[in-house]
Amino acid sequence: MSPELLFSFLLFFQVQVESIKESGFYKILAERYPEISQSLSNPRLMDPEFRELLEASGVDLDDLVRFGITIEGFDGIGNASQEGRSPKFGSELDFFFSAKFNGKLDANAIFSFILEKLVEEKGEGYRRKVEKTITKKDKSSSISIPSELLDQAFSETDLRVSILSEGDSSRVLAGLPGGRQIDPSVADDNASLACLKAMAKDRQITFGIRVDPALWERPEFNSRQQNPLFAGLANSIKGIREFGLAISFRDGSLGLEICVHCKDTQSSLGLWTVAQGGLGMAQVAMAQEGGRAPSVLTKIKTQAVGNNLFVRLDLNEDDLDELESMQMIPMQGQSETIGGQEGDLLETDPLVGLEAPDFETELMGGSTFKISDHRGKVVVLDFWATWCGPCVRALPELVEKTSGFSKEEFLLVAVNQGETRNRISQFLESKKLKKLSVAIDQKRKVGEAYHVQGIPKTVVIDAKGVIRHVEVGFTAGMGSRLKGKIQALLQK
Repeated sequence: MSPELLFSFLLFFQVQVESIKESGFYKILAERYPEISQSLSNPRLMDPEFRELLEASGVDLDDLVRFGITIEGFDGIGNASQEGRSPKFGSELDFFFSAKFNGKLDANAIFSFILEKLVEEKGEGYRRKVEKTITKKDKSSSISIPSELLDQAFSETDLRVSILSEGDSSRVLAGLPGGRQIDPSVADDNASLACLKAMAKDRQITFGIRVDPALWERPEFNSRQQNPLFAGLANSIKGIREFGLAISFRDGSLGLEICVHCKDTQSSLGLWTVAQGGLGMAQVAMAQEGGRAPSVLTKIKTQAVGNNLFVRLDLNEDDLDELESMQMIPMQGQSETIGGQEGDLLETDPLVGLEAPDFETELMGGSTFKISDHRGKVVVLDFWATWCGPCVRALPELVEKTSGFSKEEFLLVAVNQGETRNRISQFLESKKLKKLSVAIDQKRKVGEAYHVQGIPKTVVIDAKGVIRHVEVGFTAGMGSRLKGKIQALLQK
């Protein structure tokens, strides 16, 4: 937060991890985009010290049930603005962190890890000082990190960390001693924010913030009052007191909800008018110059209820298909073909028209594959990886659309990029693709020869060994489009 915009506030953020993973829509997303689920617990993405701490704790990220954090900026936080510095925890900021895990957290191992790091960084004296702060009572263990061990630019008070054992689960609580005392039983709700009370109760991701009304008295919100339209918008914005965001993973859809809590109904109605106008302008803008506005725009609903403005959207799998087809959901790459001549696609990839680079590599079955050995056949090379969501969607479609071609005339080879045999084998078994010919390109030498930068990349080679079509990314109808290309080449 910029020092010039420091005002008192209350911020709450929470993620119900276990509930998300159990939802039907998360399973849909994990199927379509496996990189989502893999990145959640990928140890390579963690800070090395945090990874060590997690290993010592006796649990891992897959055991995380939920976590939440509350940060409060006091009225005196404006002093930091005047002095041109960041606010300090203790006198100007307070926070409380809570996380719940399935299983037993080993408090002794966690505290020992902290003490060992203190010896490495500060020496034995600091270790003894911190060790004296450890307390144990019933099923709770706590430790305090003195303020002098924290960044003095941000904190002037100790940090207290507690580990609670609750049957088959454990909780980690962290906060400032003497600061915000939140009862652990309600720390995950923070119902003091009006917007959170109003939003969907089945949400798993929650964000809420209460802003200081003094924020809206800044000059930028009071300029151009001579313009009636701007003055009306500015006055509505000045009525905002809270923002809330809720994301609900349901069985077959993803619910998105924004709540803006205002000081009065006039402000919420003014913002509703602005939201309605913004949606209309977005639809018009996307429809200009022959464009097509996604139907999902028509599903966005706005509503003013009392002091609250709501903006809601419910996304299902059909909406994902549409957004992908319009390339509004980021893909691993984009198609490198555009509309062209004589009913065919005009190829723009520099490989098109060149002889396919020869290579020799091993197949999953143990045999050797050399592309030049298959002259006389139309060959499709599909460069892919198990972590690539578009690849995972493209492969079954390619297999289905090309299954009717004779093995004497056609060959599909999926060239895996950079992964181990074990990982590939597990994927093929789970997707029932064990009959698929998969070439192993662990060092990406084949991919380099075929200029692979984004995946999936699909290369169609004719019977004379010349590259005739290249497509990058996955879009709706890709399998049928490639089938047509192959049929045309087989008829020549």
